[in-house]
Amino acid sequence: MGKGMAKKSRTGEGPAKGLEEDITDPTHEDEFTEDLPTCESNVGVLFRERERRPAFLEMLEGPGAPCVYMLERVEMVVGRGAEADIQVDSTEVSRRHMRIGRAGTSHQIQDLESRNGVLLNGVRIHSASLHEGDTLQLGNAVFVYHEGQR
Repeated sequence: MGKGMAKKSRTGEGPAKGLEEDITDPTHEDEFTEDLPTCESNVGVLFRERERRPAFLEMLEGPGAPCVYMLERVEMVVGRGAEADIQVDSTEVSRRHMRIGRAGTSHQIQDLESRNGVLLNGVRIHSASLHEGDTLQLGNAVFVYHEGQR
């Protein structure tokens, strides 16, 4: 059974007889079954979790702005170097300036000992968790973080 799928009885009262429940995020369980009619049956039904749009960084200022970078990987590096996942062509940005990684449903950032540092909402940080609308500044590049949506 694939990730994000569940085997449930049509009555919505737990797994169908002989089948195990496999739900990746139980807090959303009711959103899949609340609008379905109830039926008397022992037949298992498969439900697939709605697609989730990945989080993204929106570059507002800096070389190449405006631009949007989807955060589809578990971990990405932002920097000036050719090996960076998100490249910023600015001498104010280090080759490997910042790491951004997924932590559950949110993202964490870490300054990779860059020369000019990372400003989160105007405050220099070493590492932090991101929230919808947070502003990141790396040298002359300014990004806004947007959480993914269902």
